[in-house]
Amino acid sequence: MTKKIIYLFFCLFIGQMAFSNERPLSDRAEISVITCGVGDQLYSLFGHTAIRVNDPFEGIDRVYNYGMFDFRTPNFYGKFVKGDLLYFADYTTYRNFIASYVYDNRAVYEQPLDLTQAQKEAVWDKLNESLEEENKYYVYKFIDQNCTTKVVDIVNGSISSPVKVDVTGNTSTYRSILNSYLSSRYFEMLGINLIFGSKVDADNTLLFLPDKFMQGLAETQINGKPLVTDTITVFEPEGTIDVPSMSFNSLWFFCVVVLVLAMLMARRSVRSVYFVLLGLLGVFFFGVGFYSLHGELLSNNTVLLCCPIFLVLPFIRRKVKLARGLQVLTLISVILYIVLNITSQKLLITLPLVLLTIISLAIEMRLIKGRNS
Repeated sequence: MTKKIIYLFFCLFIGQMAFSNERPLSDRAEISVITCGVGDQLYSLFGHTAIRVNDPFEGIDRVYNYGMFDFRTPNFYGKFVKGDLLYFADYTTYRNFIASYVYDNRAVYEQPLDLTQAQKEAVWDKLNESLEEENKYYVYKFIDQNCTTKVVDIVNGSISSPVKVDVTGNTSTYRSILNSYLSSRYFEMLGINLIFGSKVDADNTLLFLPDKFMQGLAETQINGKPLVTDTITVFEPEGTIDVPSMSFNSLWFFCVVVLVLAMLMARRSVRSVYFVLLGLLGVFFFGVGFYSLHGELLSNNTVLLCCPIFLVLPFIRRKVKLARGLQVLTLISVILYIVLNITSQKLLITLPLVLLTIISLAIEMRLIKGRNS
């Protein structure tokens, strides 16, 4: 019995040593940042960042990934919207990591970092500490805490000065930067602009997107020496499809839809459906403002455009005075939305929806006025 207990403790000790963050790297070890291109799925529209540790002497070739999540999590989408969905860190072999992105036909770039042995050990320690149970899980945030910012924090925490932030395309507002990735996906851009609040209209101060981090690494110098001397193209996607300018997922197509709907708004049933949909969206945005922990979703004036009052307009037409008052109130709400977003790209992106709403209200108010007279 005693031998079995000793053997058990010995196995646990060996297992702990194999995973210990104190296991040293050899002087042949290399730390590099891996940047992956965009994909077709919503979660992959902005790319991905990971970090590689390659030590041929120790037989280590790992890619640490901070963008892991489990679709099987109970109430997955509810947790994601609320902002308490737990992402986690893990690693896989370099070969398996690259194979998955080749399979998805997504670009992969690698940037070896010019680090001292002490700095490599610091990165190695931080990576392995992040896999410990008490550190492994983190609450995902769109801007402040994602797969890129986690790697940025590890790299910045191991070098004497931070990676350059003010690179080309990363010096405007968060909203403008995000929109630049969605030029060929209008409906995704519309949805993101509707759901994101005033926080994303602030000037960017972070490296929160993969390709901007890659660019920052390439332009960073530490004590007069470049942090990255070469950006290696590991995989270049094949058969890139050019998105046609008149695709169904474009501003032009949505403008055509809005024009058709505007002509149909003379019909009472069409206006009723439209007002109910706007009102339901307003209730959703109003609820998210109280429910969500995502700072990006708070202080969202979209509730002025999709005002919950729209929900009751189709049902009070016979009460002329009340209907008139609520119509004026919703019109003021939409005008206030325009004023508050006059300097934001949000207004430009949502302008077709704004114009359709004003046209619908104008028709409704004219008909009510005619009935009253």
